[in-house]
Amino acid sequence: MIIAAKLLLIQSFIVPLSIGLCMIRYGTIRPAGITRPVTPDKPMLPKKLPKQYKRAATFIKNLKATDARQEIPDDGFSSEPSLPGSLYLVVQPRPSGSMSWAVRTKMDGKAVKITLGRYDEEGSSQQPDRPSTKQVLSITQARELAKRSIADVGRGHDPRQSKTDKLSLNYWLGEFVKTARSTGFKGRPVKASTADEYERIIETDIKPNWKHVTDIREIDERDIEKLLGKLSPGARRNAFAVLSTFFRWKSVLRVINRNVIERADAPPKPQSRQRVLSHDEIKAVWNAATSCGYPFGPIVKLLLLTGQRRDEIANLKWSELSEELDTITFEGSRTKNGHAHIVPLPKLATGIIKALPRIATSIDQMSEYVFTTFGTKPFSGFSNGKIALDKYIEPALPNWHLHDLRRSCATELAKLGIKQEVTEAILNHKSGKVSGVAAIYNRHEYHDEKHEALKVWADRLQTIVIDRPRPKLVASS
Repeated sequence: MIIAAKLLLIQSFIVPLSIGLCMIRYGTIRPAGITRPVTPDKPMLPKKLPKQYKRAATFIKNLKATDARQEIPDDGFSSEPSLPGSLYLVVQPRPSGSMSWAVRTKMDGKAVKITLGRYDEEGSSQQPDRPSTKQVLSITQARELAKRSIADVGRGHDPRQSKTDKLSLNYWLGEFVKTARSTGFKGRPVKASTADEYERIIETDIKPNWKHVTDIREIDERDIEKLLGKLSPGARRNAFAVLSTFFRWKSVLRVINRNVIERADAPPKPQSRQRVLSHDEIKAVWNAATSCGYPFGPIVKLLLLTGQRRDEIANLKWSELSEELDTITFEGSRTKNGHAHIVPLPKLATGIIKALPRIATSIDQMSEYVFTTFGTKPFSGFSNGKIALDKYIEPALPNWHLHDLRRSCATELAKLGIKQEVTEAILNHKSGKVSGVAAIYNRHEYHDEKHEALKVWADRLQTIVIDRPRPKLVASS
């Protein structure tokens, strides 16, 4: 009797509980905290947009607008660790149900949301270069533009700012780079490498330090001097050179009606450097480059192996490499002196290039650049790259620059008995050793000599950087 009563009591508790759970599951009643029932015809969506393009496109195609705004993170987007940010697909509530892409990041320490454009499976015919609510973006285009926008924020530029304001500094700096690449400032375009350097200096040193400038007409010599005072000696001279060309440009002069740069104090001329790395220092730099990794680490190794200029290697294109990856061919537009240049690569250099990753710019297209971060532009983060490299160098190297690698390569070639004219041919360096008609002729010679010289130097470099076990001493009987 007692047992039957207990069973009846348990049953009276369990049955209502199970009924209640079923009612919650199928939306008949709602527990506290649930604002919308989850029903069989409205299944819970995955929390993130899938990584793979096809799966992501299918996911979006099957998306249904709800009564609430949805913000779905993209699992296929990954920003740089130093430039954090997230990409979202935003779905507006019914009846609109429109979809757009947005980036969330931080600007000047404050959280911001940047709308990149509307979603469209086909996207735009060309990759957009800035956010706009009027444009359409595919998944791939949205991911690429998100990286670019976050990078702009990291450089201190608001990608939402209009580039069509003809009194803004950003507008005229952009027009300056475009003009350098097209018509130039003296009736002919500047070399591609020079235009790339203009753009790098503007993005790295000028824009971040002139974020307060909204109207180009307000700039005076005090702004220039304050900017230069924040830079290192080398960066200071480079920025002043770019600004000199910029403020003497007729188009800018028409807007501001004065040459601001004339009243600013020019940085002092640099003293000639003679720094050559010792063998221990070469070994330390090489090992640090290994630890540093792609893209800066391999750049450093190739600079030391070949003696080429920094930007020539950093801006290297796959099309400039031979099929066997044993020769670099630079057009005259890519070199400092304007002369076409062929660099034979030793096996050590070829091995480094073969091990490099290929960076994609879209789902079906690879980047043209050997060293790149996002695929659309060559590597340019030399300051941050060297800071990262120096962290791996033990003990620390005092007062050394990347250009010291070129000087050290030339010095080691001389130690190996390589003739000066061959070394100059390797460096594509014009000096008094070979001049006149002989210089014109010799630019196209020495290929075999250059190949042999760089091979000998690569062999010597390996003996410097590779740790070899010391022979064991055998005790005499």
